[in-house]
Amino acid sequence: MSFVATVLLVNALTFPIPPGIDPNTPAPIYDSPDLYGAEPSVIALDYSTIRSKLHSLGFQPITDARFVGGRWKIKARYGSKRRALEVDPDSGLIISDRPDRG
Repeated sequence: MSFVATVLLVNALTFPIPPGIDPNTPAPIYDSPDLYGAEPSVIALDYSTIRSKLHSLGFQPITDARFVGGRWKIKARYGSKRRALEVDPDSGLIISDRPDRG
């Protein structure tokens, strides 16, 4: 381990806890009752933003969009093929892209 890394590690381990903070209290983590519920969380992208991203990728028209289990379940066409997509509501990334069977 380099000298600089050792100094940074020792400083981090010996840095005093600021007054008024309980070291036994866990750090706040974003949690919400709607995190995996029937509506997007407060930190999620708007549906219109997700729709625009999908359109720019060539998924059009979008025939169905539902928010289920913390993800957007979207049915759309890509060219002449019907696709079933799962989209992350926070980033707009496509988690799953499969042929739509129904």
